[in-house]
Amino acid sequence: MNDADLEKIILQTGDIPSLPAVAAKVLQMISSENLSLNDLEKTIENDQAFSSRVLKIANSSFYGRNRTVDSISTALMLIGFKTMSSLVIATAMKDVNRRFGLFEQKLWDHSLAVSLAASMLARETRLVPADEAHVAGLIHDVGKTVLNNNIPDQYVMIVENVYAGGGSFLEVEDAMLGYNHCNVGGFIARKWKLPKNLEVVIEFHHHTESSRDIDPTLEPLCQLVAVADSMANSLGMGLSGERVIGDRLFEVVGLGEKRYAELLEEFRKVFEEQKQSLSAT
Repeated sequence: MNDADLEKIILQTGDIPSLPAVAAKVLQMISSENLSLNDLEKTIENDQAFSSRVLKIANSSFYGRNRTVDSISTALMLIGFKTMSSLVIATAMKDVNRRFGLFEQKLWDHSLAVSLAASMLARETRLVPADEAHVAGLIHDVGKTVLNNNIPDQYVMIVENVYAGGGSFLEVEDAMLGYNHCNVGGFIARKWKLPKNLEVVIEFHHHTESSRDIDPTLEPLCQLVAVADSMANSLGMGLSGERVIGDRLFEVVGLGEKRYAELLEEFRKVFEEQKQSLSAT
């Protein structure tokens, strides 16, 4: 299904969500050749609630800093421009939710879990930078959020079907809608002009084998997020039940089953410690 068809469908059922103004402005500034870090700092700080949430994530153990990040300027100095711009995008994701009940909380918890698992896997395997993996994990299911916003009654039926054992979200969405959250997420990523690495993860995180549609240099990030997704689901930190990781993915991320099991247990402990503080961001 192409973007034009998806746009028609989304507009028939609701609207195409916009990024919060501060995030859209940051993306615009990033694309400029004359970017001023001082202007970037002021843009983020002008939205006090937004900047507070950015700093809360920056101070989480995801980033393992030895000192408190107490301002956007400090964050830019310690974390770096690239990570800060990604954090702004990630922080914006929670604003896209128009409803926030039990399902939305579980979806957010799952995104937090996948971001943690992805960053842990990145540090272990060194396939991609940990901060890049963290943001990719946090944003990978934006298509589900958009579908849940626009067709809540239908999406409740999809969730119920998945929980009843009718298949994965991807399978049930395709059967009931004719398209899925990866299609929608890829379209939204292009509308928002997100960085290509995030667009690819959003659209192809369920394509765990090599694909002609994916830039080969971005495949490791996609596959790493797929493993992180499975880790979260296998521990009940998800919405689609247990998924088995095939030998191919173990091979791709360079982990043996024993080391994977050790990381899984470490991930479970760290996630439980982090969930309470990060759920409030």
